[in-house]
Amino acid sequence: MQTLKLLLKSISQKERVTLTIAFAIFVFALTVTIAKTIEEKGASAPVRGGSYTEGVVGQPIMINPIFSSNQTDRDISALVYSDMTSLISDWKISDDGREYSVKLKEGLVWSDKEPLTSDDIIFTIQTIQNPDARSALIKDWQGVEMERVSQLQVKFILPSPYVFFTKNLKNTRLIPKHIFGSIPIENISLSEYNLEPIGSGPYKFSAFSKRKDGFITEYKLITNENFEGQKPYIEQFAFDFYSSSEDLLKDLRLRRIDGFGSSLPLGAETQSLPRVKIENVDMPRYYAIFMNAINNPELKDKNLRVALGMAINKEKIKSEIFKGNVSSMDSPLFKNLVSFEPQTTLAEKVIPQWTPTDSIPSYDPEVASRLIAGLKNKEIKLNLVIPKVPFLKKVAEQIKEDWLSSGISEVTITEDDTATLMNDYVKTRNYELLLFGNVYENPADLFPFWHSSQRFYPGLNLSIYQNTEADGLMEVVRQKNDPETQKKNLERVETILKNDAPATFLFSMPYFYVHSSLLNGFNPGSITSPEDRFTNVAEWNLSSVRILK
Repeated sequence: MQTLKLLLKSISQKERVTLTIAFAIFVFALTVTIAKTIEEKGASAPVRGGSYTEGVVGQPIMINPIFSSNQTDRDISALVYSDMTSLISDWKISDDGREYSVKLKEGLVWSDKEPLTSDDIIFTIQTIQNPDARSALIKDWQGVEMERVSQLQVKFILPSPYVFFTKNLKNTRLIPKHIFGSIPIENISLSEYNLEPIGSGPYKFSAFSKRKDGFITEYKLITNENFEGQKPYIEQFAFDFYSSSEDLLKDLRLRRIDGFGSSLPLGAETQSLPRVKIENVDMPRYYAIFMNAINNPELKDKNLRVALGMAINKEKIKSEIFKGNVSSMDSPLFKNLVSFEPQTTLAEKVIPQWTPTDSIPSYDPEVASRLIAGLKNKEIKLNLVIPKVPFLKKVAEQIKEDWLSSGISEVTITEDDTATLMNDYVKTRNYELLLFGNVYENPADLFPFWHSSQRFYPGLNLSIYQNTEADGLMEVVRQKNDPETQKKNLERVETILKNDAPATFLFSMPYFYVHSSLLNGFNPGSITSPEDRFTNVAEWNLSSVRILK
């Protein structure tokens, strides 16, 4: 250092200025070189921290995954509770496909640090199976017996082989026995733990705020330090609740919230918002017109059923009503979402390897008119029942216009709120034609919607459809864990359904997620239920840095 000082004193002012400029150029060049190297050879790495707030039109009522009565409850439960598959380290299936032996990961604990064991699995399933619990999950566990093998192991014994059973495991989120085990099942709904839950998910309960009238305005979660998986990058996750979508959008515009999800099409006011990104997430749900020939004998005529389908301009519906944000459908199969991999692991693999088959032309008004004109009874009157949903009303009006143009004498549209429609129409099958949506838990499993055993409530066969060959094929798809057999049988079922024309398939619609442009890492893949958008929530992040690989 002393030598450097003597050197600087020995040079002239001009030389000193030149040396300073040269040094500054060197530092600048070095900085640019390092920055360029990081840019070219570096990678973006998320940084832990920050908070994220979703807006929700609705209210949390019971944040308990086996009792959740609304989508808000299911959304929060997905962050607070882990699905069973994420807690399992090993599993085995018996040769006959009826026994599933699962082993929990070691060292699992609840957010209150109490051990999570096989007793929690058995308690959760037994509670679901109890009719007094009135759990919506009971259909997944009917007839399933359990055997406790050890503190970490459980054996499930199915009444018959079911190759989609792992989906039932994934759909089931465990609840803690040490919290609910001593409470009579009729009183579980009264527990404060349904709003202040103890879970095993990536987040845990922190606090909630409510007005004097009981309206919950905010619900806060923080990172669960006892979570067995990767800790989320976003440290605080909150939900703000609204009475209307208008108020929600106002706060999104003012950046008081960071995002929201929607199962309904987004309006122009949402699509024009600045600094937001709209994600269209694949979801196996479709809308169709289900035909009930019991209530209108005219519909027994296959020519009429085919004509009604061919008269509908699906592309016009897609472009004018949905601005291209839906996909036209001509069968109930989502070929891009069906996996033909054998069940050997708990990981879900979506492998699109199905070449679509030829289909009846989806729109041919001339042929439709000739078919209708050829019917003996020229005075055909139809009634179409629809849920009271604005976009479905627009679809129904377009369909009515197409049918009248093709020679149908009269079309009336009956709409009602969803609850009334379910009770007065769907449960009793009291309709001629029903415009309704179906959502698959397993895209390859058509049984719940088209098997003849499901013709009446609580079955979901809304066309009251019967076909012995199709029944047998759907049963084999459920029972035989063989990719080629599944593919072949599903292709045959598709052909049969197209030939029989028990319904007119209209369009499939994705799930829409709107979020701040600051959010990165949102990539849930395809989902079967809105709460599945949180599948990779641990990867969500609000900032990142560039690092050398």
